[in-house]
Amino acid sequence: MVRKVGYLTIDDSPTADFLNKVKHLVSKKIPAIFFCRGDRLVERSEDAIFAIKQGFILGNHSYDHPQFSKIPLKECFNQIKQTDEILERIYEEAGVKRPGKLFRFPYGDKGSDLDAEHGWPEDKDTRLFMQGIQNYLKRLGYSQPVFENISYKWYRDAGLAKDLDVYWTYYTFDCAVADYREKGTKSPHGYYHLRTIIDRMDEDVPDGCRGLNFRGSNDIILMHDYPGIEDLFVPLIRALLKKGIYFKLPLFM
Repeated sequence: MVRKVGYLTIDDSPTADFLNKVKHLVSKKIPAIFFCRGDRLVERSEDAIFAIKQGFILGNHSYDHPQFSKIPLKECFNQIKQTDEILERIYEEAGVKRPGKLFRFPYGDKGSDLDAEHGWPEDKDTRLFMQGIQNYLKRLGYSQPVFENISYKWYRDAGLAKDLDVYWTYYTFDCAVADYREKGTKSPHGYYHLRTIIDRMDEDVPDGCRGLNFRGSNDIILMHDYPGIEDLFVPLIRALLKKGIYFKLPLFM
């Protein structure tokens, strides 16, 4: 049987627990992409340099994590540019060549309050707004790396492999647990305890970012470096390994 490949991506870094996550992944020989906030990189640049030297890739996750559909286009550009400049400096200080420029939108908000699962907007102004951000990413040298054998129909239909930002195909729902702990908000799918989000990995649903058990595609896996759910990280990694996932990095052209 061919093993499913998992491309591990972790958003919102670096927090106070970042180094613990890095060291655990090193101990398991799991590579990953950390999508970093610019404001947190300023606070923990030494931690970021350590991660780079350990072989991890740091991507751009905006400066302070706004919803891009809620701010002007110029501010979207500033959010990207500020963090891009910080990453350039951190890679230079680490003495490591930046392998490529990767960007992920906060909340997966590509400039619209709709998403890949439910469809992108049809109105012209919103489409132009979204395209303006993509054009700016291209101007700064951002690109989509090659994630091999991502074959979900919904992912193809949404054109996600053609855009210059990195989306995901499987969401661990770790932040649903955070919402429950912080606000008492229960996920409509019932995923708000560690046990439920681990049980969710056994679903065989090839859409809606739920198909980890689906063998027809590899997966871009989304986790978070987020305060208040530090205890979820190791059990989730353990559960992913038990599923037989083989972790690797994408190819950079």
